[in-house]
Amino acid sequence: MKKLLYIAATLAIAVLCSVQAQTETTGTNLVIHANWDTRSDVEGVVTLGKVNTIGPETIIVTRSLSDGRAAFQTVLAANSVYDVILTSSDGTQLVKFPVTTVLINPANLERAGIALVFNSTDKSLKSASVNVDLDF
Repeated sequence: MKKLLYIAATLAIAVLCSVQAQTETTGTNLVIHANWDTRSDVEGVVTLGKVNTIGPETIIVTRSLSDGRAAFQTVLAANSVYDVILTSSDGTQLVKFPVTTVLINPANLERAGIALVFNSTDKSLKSASVNVDLDF
């Protein structure tokens, strides 16, 4: 009886102290906000594409801006490079910039946001503000 109690206690301790399985990441919340220097919202489309070593980019997601904003949740691959492309409603590419996961663990990247302001006369980029939230 003592031996059975010892086995039961050992089993209970093993179950209670075991490391829980890590939940699969739900991805990174990527957010873009684009305005003209007149404070009006940019109308257009944002595209996230994964850069491949051979061949064209793989388009991950394309979203229309709503009130100058677009957001999406996606799982980013480690040691990868992505292009973010913002195209205005008249088809003009306003900006294209790379994003990389080479120096970070993308599973720790909870949110990445960028606020862009464009010059309304020549459609050039006037300013950009980047915000990144990591969870270690």
